[in-house]
Amino acid sequence: MESPGDLKPKLSIIVPALGGYRATLAAIDSWEAQSCRDQLEILVLCPKTRDLGPIPDGQILVETDGMDLHEARSAGVRNARADYVVLAEDHCLPDRGWAQAVLNRLAEGWDVVGPALRSGNPVSSWTQASFLLGYSQWMAPIEAGPALVLPGHNAVLRKDLLLAMDSELERELLVAAFLLRRLRRQGHRFYLENQATMRHFDPAKRVRSLRIFVSVGLGFGALRTDSRGWIGRALYSLAAPAIAFRHWQRAAIHYRRAGAEGGLGPGCLLAAVPLALAWGLGESVGALMGVDRVTPLVSQAEIKPVSKSDACLK
Repeated sequence: MESPGDLKPKLSIIVPALGGYRATLAAIDSWEAQSCRDQLEILVLCPKTRDLGPIPDGQILVETDGMDLHEARSAGVRNARADYVVLAEDHCLPDRGWAQAVLNRLAEGWDVVGPALRSGNPVSSWTQASFLLGYSQWMAPIEAGPALVLPGHNAVLRKDLLLAMDSELERELLVAAFLLRRLRRQGHRFYLENQATMRHFDPAKRVRSLRIFVSVGLGFGALRTDSRGWIGRALYSLAAPAIAFRHWQRAAIHYRRAGAEGGLGPGCLLAAVPLALAWGLGESVGALMGVDRVTPLVSQAEIKPVSKSDACLK
């Protein structure tokens, strides 16, 4: 007779813990608390696994010592047993019914299912602005339905689509938004499930937030211009103000759609200006640096685990 641990899970949750297992417990615990926990496996990407002691059943430690985040996520995908994987973040926590809502939708045959998000710490205009710039397109409240664009992280993807990328997978995971765009170009079907709700936490310190958006921009700029020659990349690097405006404009459009209902104040639009400029600056510099040189900087910006005390905020 098969034990529960022998049964194939329906979802593999890939949780990065490059800041350490214990530092990532808020995220890990939120996945442990899912209403259909018995249908999930949780893969924890951890640099050191030998001294952790016993961990809960259903968790798998994937040792990532020396890996950048995109490399660690690739290892997680290759170790996953389920047919669908979640590229989770250490600072984005699912509500208890998230996985069940996603599984209900996957049963209909969708290739990628994305969540609805809200700010986990809307304690200032600064944290609200960070969330708005990064996730406004999927900010709750939002209607469920087929989607053209979904977030690169915290969405559920068919594992075989990722494995088919073979040696290209690591590079595609550097900025997962580009991975989703590739899947969309290939004709795969996207769905936004508004019952799969999550809280996204953003740093409260301004300098750190600015650095993070510069790093995000580095990855976007390098990948957007990767196929261009030096002239094209140099010209793109001059477009920082226009790039920044596009990011801010997108945030403003979605603020009008759902910002007030989502708990965001109008002051976040002003706070979003320097963050959008940081993103635009990062894209300009990234275009000049190229993918190989920006890779370690992009990975470092994604490691920002939320504390258990902050996770108690509602």
